[in-house]
Amino acid sequence: MKNNLNFSDFLKGVFSNFDKKGVNSGLVSICIEIPCVDLFDVYEFFIDKYSFSSFWEEDNKMSYIALEKCKYLTLEGPKKFKVAKEFSDENFNNLINLTDESNTSALSKIIYFFSFSENLKKKYCLFDVPGLEAILPKILIIKNKKNCWLRINAHVEGKSSLRTLIEELWSIRDQILNSKNQKSKNIFNYPSINYFLNSLELSNNNLKQLIKKGIKLVEEGSLDKIVLASRVKIEFKNKLNIINILKKLKTNQPNTCRYVWRRNSKDIIFGASPEKLFSLRKPDLVLEAIAGTVSSDLNPDSLMESSKDIKEHNYVLEYLIKSLEVLKINNYTKSSLKVTSFGDISHLQTLVYSKINNICPFDLLRVLHPSPAVCGSPKKEAINWINTLESFSRGNYASPIGWVDSEGNSEFRVAIRGARYIDQNLEFTAGSGLVKGSISKKEIEEIQLKFQSLVKQIFLAKTTK
Repeated sequence: MKNNLNFSDFLKGVFSNFDKKGVNSGLVSICIEIPCVDLFDVYEFFIDKYSFSSFWEEDNKMSYIALEKCKYLTLEGPKKFKVAKEFSDENFNNLINLTDESNTSALSKIIYFFSFSENLKKKYCLFDVPGLEAILPKILIIKNKKNCWLRINAHVEGKSSLRTLIEELWSIRDQILNSKNQKSKNIFNYPSINYFLNSLELSNNNLKQLIKKGIKLVEEGSLDKIVLASRVKIEFKNKLNIINILKKLKTNQPNTCRYVWRRNSKDIIFGASPEKLFSLRKPDLVLEAIAGTVSSDLNPDSLMESSKDIKEHNYVLEYLIKSLEVLKINNYTKSSLKVTSFGDISHLQTLVYSKINNICPFDLLRVLHPSPAVCGSPKKEAINWINTLESFSRGNYASPIGWVDSEGNSEFRVAIRGARYIDQNLEFTAGSGLVKGSISKKEIEEIQLKFQSLVKQIFLAKTTK
């Protein structure tokens, strides 16, 4: 059912399924397969037509655009993973599917974005983010390799409103298929990267003091590892060309997941995460240890001989395995340690594989986040020191972002290598893992490398004075 799909036949089929359900109203979900499209073209066409949107793209894997909210929940405070599960259970239990999908990629999805922690000791700020954002999108455009689907979710009251919803779905389908011919007329002007580099230079003294304090903690044995982050904030009054940034990230940062969480036109989080928290395609579970960093312009294989980087990596790997044991998952296998390139940055990587049956994604989130890759070890003590030493609330930085489908399949990434556009400012956040043997100068260079890997996808090339 693609180009040759007839509206009348599709309408009859959905009506027939509605009658078979024996209901007259409720939360319904309708899915239609469409010809393969370019998600960048589609997102560029729709991004300014809806206040909320989200984008998720992985190379040769399931990717999507979510538009508008059908059902949503925000939460401040603790128990965010428990509340997220309750939201998922309630909405998937109530959702009435009126079309059949043979491909699991096309299933209904709820998308989630969590905060790093509650940061209860931090002073409240106007631009603080919720501890949990859970959204059942009204419109979901899904792509997996050469297949694409369009899904719409909404509450209907009788066949009259159901027909209106189907007509809306059909109209969106036509717009998607014509989106390639509807290019944006927006004009974007960007300052030179020098503008960011000047702000980075001004923050260096504070960064040096921060790293010095972190190294002292691990050298004294107060912590095995701590990940400390720096934030650079610059004024940015230009309209953000998010589509162009995503295209550059796809080209220049392979093996990442490009993500966008657009609360509205004035609050947009975006980036390209190299770090998978977990992937669950029942019964297959994959965890990923990513830690140990070097510029890809140098000799990436040197990571395999760096005792400091291997030590940093092993803290993460050991934590993942202990997390499986906490969840009573005792059968697993590990890949061999290798160096993986994510564009201009390379990391040590180990994958952990298992098969599970009765574990839900929110149990995994509760146990796995935050891992030593973005926090430290021991976890509780590291979080306390992060809240003490960092001068800002992390918000969504280094937090889980991802999705859960109606069959319990799920994937979550760690929201790093990103930025937040908020109130005509751009906020960049990057961190470095400190263990015994860390050298302050190298850790600062690592943080600057991570900043620049994203910054140069946004700003014009460096200019001479």
